[in-house]
Amino acid sequence: MRLQVRPSPRLLTVLLCGVAFACPAHATTLEEAIAAAMAHAPEMVMAEAEADAADARVDQARSGRKPTGTVSGTIGFGRLDPKGYFGLSADAVTPRAVQAVIEQPLFTGGKVKAGIDRAHAGADAALASKDGARAQLAADVAQAYGTVIAASRMQDQFARLYGETQEIERQARLRFNVGESPRTDVAQAQARVAEAKSGLARAEGQLVSAKAHYASLTGLEPEMLDPLPASPALPATLDEAMVRAETNNPGLRRATAGLRAAKAEARGSKADRLPMVSAFAEGAAVRDQFFPGYTADSATVGVRARWQFMSGGLTSGRIAESNAKVRAAEAQLMQAQQNVREGVIATYQAVRTSQLVEEAAEEQSRAAEDALRSVRVEVHVGMKPQLDLLDAEREAIGAAAALEQARAERIVAAYRLLAITGSN
Repeated sequence: MRLQVRPSPRLLTVLLCGVAFACPAHATTLEEAIAAAMAHAPEMVMAEAEADAADARVDQARSGRKPTGTVSGTIGFGRLDPKGYFGLSADAVTPRAVQAVIEQPLFTGGKVKAGIDRAHAGADAALASKDGARAQLAADVAQAYGTVIAASRMQDQFARLYGETQEIERQARLRFNVGESPRTDVAQAQARVAEAKSGLARAEGQLVSAKAHYASLTGLEPEMLDPLPASPALPATLDEAMVRAETNNPGLRRATAGLRAAKAEARGSKADRLPMVSAFAEGAAVRDQFFPGYTADSATVGVRARWQFMSGGLTSGRIAESNAKVRAAEAQLMQAQQNVREGVIATYQAVRTSQLVEEAAEEQSRAAEDALRSVRVEVHVGMKPQLDLLDAEREAIGAAAALEQARAERIVAAYRLLAITGSN
């Protein structure tokens, strides 16, 4: 016989609560923060909407090649008096007419094709803008993420230093009171306390600002953040980075699309000088239009042409304007190419520099920690005064802060390089 024991609801609640407290909360990674920002940031919503609008303009441009159909009609109520013409007398009438027309463009002089090309170029430009916004946002989140970590570390370090300086100042005052140390030691300890308090206040303020900026970007609370990860995969050489940027840089793609759009607009302006030809089919029905009982039905199929050979300079003005836009777009593309080349060199070098700075900062931080441990032992055995320990603490804190800042600059530089090369 097996005895079955059913745990009470209260016991289950206690067990679940224990499991919940035993399992640590999930820390946010940089990739998760970037993903949250992509879903949260208003600029991404705007970029998506602009890209959708550009795609819709392509459909609008394509409609110029397709047939159009319209139906129009009129109806009225009145009295018609033919004055005895054809022996007709005055009578109440309900004049009404309906007409249906279907028209298919046959020749537009290239205007429709130019409009489609311009719309496609606009869609490509909008897509490039969206990619650029994504890359910029990723870099901004990486910077905010690193700033929160660095500021948090600084706050912890200065809080520790502030506590230690207060204790040393208390001990210096006690020794002064019993005549074991001069007044100078107390004054120096007080100065160190004030310095540590100032550093703590500054670190707390920086942390509040950093958290607010991070929350604004991601919509997340920056309570638990994973340490900064290794840099993402980057171009191995400057030449590789330059090739990627020339192909994928969002700004360069947008400028290239802008030039295509300007050239398409110029072709469309020149098409205004050519005739427009279309095929049409229409049918109409008229009742009570000219005299009571009047009836007429019609059906027509044919070709319609329209050529505006004089416009008072309007067409010529549009052509000149569009040609000027082409020249401006060419200059903008040239400027974008120069900016990209300069930006790739600068960001690639920033990545290299940040890596070297981080390595040096790690060495400095390790050396400062080793020195701090040695000074702490020497102070404990009476070989050095307490103020030397505070100086060592201050140097260790400065080295730790420089290391965290170097790590943040390294990850930011990596994402900036990805952004400018279009590798995100």
